[in-house]
Amino acid sequence: MKKILSFVLKLLVSAVFLYFFLSRMDIHAVVDTLKQTKVPLFLLSFFVYLSLIFVSTKRWSLFLPEILKYSKLLSLYFIGSFFNTLIPGLVSGDAVKAYYLYRHTGKGSGGVSLASVFMDRYMGLAALVGIGFATFIIGYPHIKGTQILWLIPILVGGFLLASLILWKINWGKIKALSSFYAPLMEYKQRKEIIYKGLLLGFIIQLIGITCVYILSLSIGINVPIFYFFMFVPIINVVSSVPISFAGLGIREAGFVILFGNIAVIKEEALSLSLLIFIVMCLVSLLGGIEYLRVGKPPEKEKS
Repeated sequence: MKKILSFVLKLLVSAVFLYFFLSRMDIHAVVDTLKQTKVPLFLLSFFVYLSLIFVSTKRWSLFLPEILKYSKLLSLYFIGSFFNTLIPGLVSGDAVKAYYLYRHTGKGSGGVSLASVFMDRYMGLAALVGIGFATFIIGYPHIKGTQILWLIPILVGGFLLASLILWKINWGKIKALSSFYAPLMEYKQRKEIIYKGLLLGFIIQLIGITCVYILSLSIGINVPIFYFFMFVPIINVVSSVPISFAGLGIREAGFVILFGNIAVIKEEALSLSLLIFIVMCLVSLLGGIEYLRVGKPPEKEKS
């Protein structure tokens, strides 16, 4: 019941945000913008976003012993993406990945599986924050005096504070966290894995930003790509906060507000955000197909 209630609440949050913005826009203009989407560029953005899953799986594999083939991890990543995007609130995609991984390997407790999924996410967030901070410094003159000036410093400060709390406090003393914390500390000692994870994290963020930029071109938004490097990381972080359905509504608010600061028409900004969500759903549907194909994971599988 708690999961169902969480799911319903997230739908309500998304519905409220969408209604708030849609009621203040020319819906016909939004529909017309979407109709004018250049199909070749839309398809290109789909395949660009699809490549993001492959690179993300490679990053995840860095934090795992060589117990599963890359193809199997790719399958699990697609399944996790399906749950994260299309069924958020009922089941966490990260929890599904960790569960399937544990059932496939059947080794030890679920601590290693959880730690690997966590590190994969942490590396992605670190890269996202890094890109956002770099573009904030470079582009400070462009956003000075605007309403978005304070967002990046808060984002960076919050990430650094959370990282200090995570790495400087021995959470392993708590019995319930010991099996998760032990492998997490092992990663800390393996610097080469951390560096590779960060590098792949930056590549993944570049792929995501490129996908958004291509979609913007598909509907005729002509904005320097620099702004995408500044705004997309902010939007990604805000929309990843689990208070809405797959970030729907929050993401749209971010695009309308941030790109509105550089004179992008709000109907075009909203259309861009909706196109991004469509691409995400299409790629995630592949994970749904994979979930049906794989079915219930076995107790133990060796590969």
